[in-house]
Amino acid sequence: MDNISEIKKNIAEPWSHFEQLLSSTLESRSVLLNRINAYLFDTSGKQIRPLLAFVSAMAGSGVINEKTVACATASELIHTASLLHDDVVDNSEQRRGNKTVCKLFSPGASILIGDFWLTRALSLLLERQCPNEVLRCYAGTLEELAEGEMMQMDSADSLTTTEEDYFNIIQRKTGSLFVASVRCAAIVSGASPQIIQALTEYAHHLGISFQVRDDIIDYYPSSQTGKDSGCDIEERKITMPLLCAMGSAPSQEEDIRNIMSRIVPFPTNAEDERQNKILIERVQNFVYKYNGLELAKERLREILYAAKAALAPLCDSYYKEALFRIADSLLLA
Repeated sequence: MDNISEIKKNIAEPWSHFEQLLSSTLESRSVLLNRINAYLFDTSGKQIRPLLAFVSAMAGSGVINEKTVACATASELIHTASLLHDDVVDNSEQRRGNKTVCKLFSPGASILIGDFWLTRALSLLLERQCPNEVLRCYAGTLEELAEGEMMQMDSADSLTTTEEDYFNIIQRKTGSLFVASVRCAAIVSGASPQIIQALTEYAHHLGISFQVRDDIIDYYPSSQTGKDSGCDIEERKITMPLLCAMGSAPSQEEDIRNIMSRIVPFPTNAEDERQNKILIERVQNFVYKYNGLELAKERLREILYAAKAALAPLCDSYYKEALFRIADSLLLA
């Protein structure tokens, strides 16, 4: 997403307020907690959710106020908390090329820090007297994040995931926080109901696209991404590329699901690792052979087109164009 730095320059003042509020909100009497927070700040990602909050507020009403900054900060707090919890669930050792809190400190520390970030998000929204509609939206998002994670666990056990199941899971696990980030920022910034709805639809499609894109990239060779390939397969996740390939070769769907069932999540010995590698390669080769990646990219393009189409009610502006550019940055060649 090469456009992010340039877009941030146009919201430099509220972005600075966001960074200050994020830091001050997390101050603690615990030395260990402050140490882990500092590590998380140093290894943070692109912070796309607060960026979307600010750009959506400007595109929708042209206003960024104190409550907008609070919503942007809450979104980042909730997102980071969900990652801290996910790393424990997935037994992840690395994130963005750095050791996870789970690995560097302990699973317990990762869970407790995640809980702290979550409670600070909710406290912040209350302290800034955000309206009940905003509080309900973020509360609903927390429910969906937890429910989506449990649905994904169910799917990994049963291996019966359909395309409908897949979209239900990623809407909860990824899309729901995109929606809350954009919708709540638009509400507190004074956008009209029509504009709030348009931005909500945009965020819904963008959040789904964000996850579909990640799921496609997981099938790319490690030499292209610098990350391990096949992590989703090893966790027995049936994602868009595999669903597309099974749609192209329905006669082989049962065999592929059986192969997935033989994969051992989080292997603890060399034999399981060796067997997993063979099974993962078989699934990858099936996806490559039956055009799973290209079909998934086409679905990604369709969803991103829907995201941009949702913005039709908004007046033309730099910030509306920025929302288009953020969507276009998710396209894969």
